[in-house]
Amino acid sequence: MESIKLSKPKSELIAEFTCEGCGEDVKQTKLQIPKGPRAGEEIIANYGCKCEDIKLANQAKERRKQLRKSKMMRVFDYYSLINDNLQTATIENYKPTNEDLQQAKQQVIDYIADYDGKKNLLLTGSYGTGKSHISVAITKKLMEQGNECLFLSLPKLLTKIKDTFNSKEVTEDELLQVIKRVDLLVLDDIGAEHHTDWANTKLFEVLDDRSGKSTIYTTNLGSKELRAQINERNFSRMMENTEVIMMNGRDYRRKDF
Repeated sequence: MESIKLSKPKSELIAEFTCEGCGEDVKQTKLQIPKGPRAGEEIIANYGCKCEDIKLANQAKERRKQLRKSKMMRVFDYYSLINDNLQTATIENYKPTNEDLQQAKQQVIDYIADYDGKKNLLLTGSYGTGKSHISVAITKKLMEQGNECLFLSLPKLLTKIKDTFNSKEVTEDELLQVIKRVDLLVLDDIGAEHHTDWANTKLFEVLDDRSGKSTIYTTNLGSKELRAQINERNFSRMMENTEVIMMNGRDYRRKDF
């Protein structure tokens, strides 16, 4: 049987150096192509350099990041319960109507800058001062940073959970698993309606699952009224590692009047 001989390209070591890009020791070698249409052509090869590997790895990492961001947006859009008038809410287009609300806005900006995934916020104050606006704006900023967020009006969430009893689209367990998983959850309008024992039990499940993760709460009630509405156990759980931001002022929705 005739053996096949493989021709090795002629090579000549040109230089040895440390690559500034990847920090690896490199042997720069001149090679001569032995066969084919490019036979005799000389090329330069840098053996040991990892720059191309690093470039490909970074490209793959960026693709994964973009896919994760797209997935987060799909989850946010699918599960979040946001009124149409809040869809365009941002930190930048929130215009405080007094010094107290200006201070509240700055506290929120500081919260975003120092976000660690563990600290909670309670936005409390009179009707129409922009608590929901600010909360939606926080989710947008944090999603830009790669965090998975969810905005839920608590009254609508409780209705949504009831709807899952007869739904083939989303089960209660699936909904609660998403709530448990996300990096930041906003529970809007807590105490807006009378809470039954069932509602308070569901609220405790959510709060218990969120233990150790960031949650933002908004309410129009003071501490005594809120405690009476959602019960002592839920109120105590809500206040764990929670910064209270007061948002009192004239109705933000009627500022033009």
